[in-house]
Amino acid sequence: MLQRFKREIKEAKTFLQFSFLKAFGNGLAMILPLVVAKLFSQELFASYCLANMVVFFFAVLIMASLRAPLVVFASQERIQTDKINKTFTAQSLLLLISLSLGCVSAIVFARPIATFAKISVKDIPFLLLGFVGMILKMFVCNLYMGLNKRLLSAISELVFGISCLVLILVFYFTETISLRSVFTIYPISAAVLIIMFIMTTDFSLLMPWRLDKKHLMEVVDFAKWQLLGATVAYFINWGANLVMRYYDMMNDISVFNLGFSFFKGLTMLMAVISSYFLPFISSNINEPEKINNYLYRKRPRVIATGLAGIAVFFFAAPAFLDLLYPGKYIGSGLTIRVLLVAAAFALYGIFYLPLFNALKMYRHIQIISVSHVVLTTILNLILIPHYGYKGAAVATVLGYVLRISAMEACFRLVARKKLGI
Repeated sequence: MLQRFKREIKEAKTFLQFSFLKAFGNGLAMILPLVVAKLFSQELFASYCLANMVVFFFAVLIMASLRAPLVVFASQERIQTDKINKTFTAQSLLLLISLSLGCVSAIVFARPIATFAKISVKDIPFLLLGFVGMILKMFVCNLYMGLNKRLLSAISELVFGISCLVLILVFYFTETISLRSVFTIYPISAAVLIIMFIMTTDFSLLMPWRLDKKHLMEVVDFAKWQLLGATVAYFINWGANLVMRYYDMMNDISVFNLGFSFFKGLTMLMAVISSYFLPFISSNINEPEKINNYLYRKRPRVIATGLAGIAVFFFAAPAFLDLLYPGKYIGSGLTIRVLLVAAAFALYGIFYLPLFNALKMYRHIQIISVSHVVLTTILNLILIPHYGYKGAAVATVLGYVLRISAMEACFRLVARKKLGI
């Protein structure tokens, strides 16, 4: 009994350390667009949001699709061989292919991208630098998770965020702040992470390179479903911008994105939960007692804490915006309050993702995700022309209600049988 209590205390301490570091790092990622919003005009901030949307289209689709496969396969390979060289080789190869495709696409579609974001074609190389920086940062953080170095993964997020903010302030005080300089902070900060990774990693775990075709195809099979999910998540996060851009609602884009930055920051904090528990769930997926402990002891405690934080944020956010942006981005406070309802649903559902991934229920996850984005897109098309940013916020909430309801049904009807609980 005493040993079990000590073990739970140790696990809770590790989780709190990981959560604090990830929360701080993701908090800095949330703060970055808020700082840019303060330094830029409202119109330029809208262009920044649209340009950032392009950068994340390439970066997030690639690295988000490789994150879960890396953690799952690396965890399993490490148990078998004490190495992850097969998984590392497969991930590195896919990274190089993806980087090449992303760079070529940005060059070929430079003019349409510039028109969409209302920027100059000469700004495109800087967006490309931003893409490379973001993808390298995600790759390093994912590798730490694959090596089960969860705290170092969280620290790397924190280091990246601090580096970005410091560089933004340097550009501001040297009067060189611009759309171009903002995107150069990503590759510089990624270089800092690469140095950190080299200094803290035992490369004998990653080497020698070993290309196992069967293993590679398993990773690709997993990743293709994750790619679909990442595409869906991208359009959930950015789809409203496409509709508002079609109607040339640049003011609504800036108002909605400022409010959505807070919501996205909260969902990033929630993703900490999935990232933290995925290695544990993957290693203990055949242990019903441990899965029950995860679902019915750990989950309620974290949800209760998260809901309390959301409630505080609900009342504090509008006053904070009025203080920070007096006379600007009117309506962002209302946007945040509406989106916090979606955040509460997202918090409940985030605990199912590690289970579904560990059970390799790729099809179920993506069917739910596709349904989510289809409904959200339809609602955006209906509501935004009449209600602008308010319609986009309501569409987001209704989309999350559908998503979490479907995840709950999937857990009860499919996952529980597979888990034997």
